[in-house]
Amino acid sequence: MPAVMLNRPVPILFLSLLISVSFFGSVCSQPKSKSLSDNLPASVSLRVGVTHLSGDLSERRIRQAFGASLTVPLNRFLLVDLTADMGALEAWQETFFHSQSRASFIQATLNGAVDWLRLFHLKNQSTSLQTGVGVGLIFFNAQAYDLRTGKLQRLTNNENSHRTRDGIRTRGGPGVRRTHELAVPLSLRGATALSRQIDVFGEIRYTFTRTDKLDATLDGNNGVMLPGTSAFTEGNHFDQNSQDRWLFLAVGLSYYFGKRKGLKD
Repeated sequence: MPAVMLNRPVPILFLSLLISVSFFGSVCSQPKSKSLSDNLPASVSLRVGVTHLSGDLSERRIRQAFGASLTVPLNRFLLVDLTADMGALEAWQETFFHSQSRASFIQATLNGAVDWLRLFHLKNQSTSLQTGVGVGLIFFNAQAYDLRTGKLQRLTNNENSHRTRDGIRTRGGPGVRRTHELAVPLSLRGATALSRQIDVFGEIRYTFTRTDKLDATLDGNNGVMLPGTSAFTEGNHFDQNSQDRWLFLAVGLSYYFGKRKGLKD
């Protein structure tokens, strides 16, 4: 897919990233507060939602995903979290490729976020608006099938698959079951308190990946692999292909390990 074909959420989330990074730098340079009374307790979150794949196959199908996070506040408005997501991605295209792709994935990232409402000392502590950025790995395997016959056309992993640093030079033995690649998520999250220890939230996360294989399809290549050969998506240098992205729209609940001040039960 050409690099100019980006989903609409990208400009908004990219702007959020720039703002978050600039504030992160200024916040880290400030002296620590003498009191931690304004800090939030640590929390755990569970989420469920739908995914939207942006790759070489132009038509997307909504699939489900779910995830969990452990969040620890650094101060009143700056937080870090460890997030794990699991789900499926799917896309298809009749013209040229005649393919339908299916992928299962697990993604783990370390993220930083700014809570803008707490940053500006707003009195209403029952709501939260956060933007964030993270880095981690996405583990996946993907297959592409013929839309008319259902026969396998391409896949990312088989008994001949190897690990590789650049897409060309292999390392280690064959038989890798899941490909893993770099993932960089940008996020926008709004939450409101149900009690002093529980929040309900909605979240948009757009993840950039260092791979063109999430749909088991490479740029402009509609070839079909032969039985017994290496996975079709190997042997192509990373820099010569566009990079796939995926969108996660989710809702969830957060539980805080302690009662927050300024809220009623």
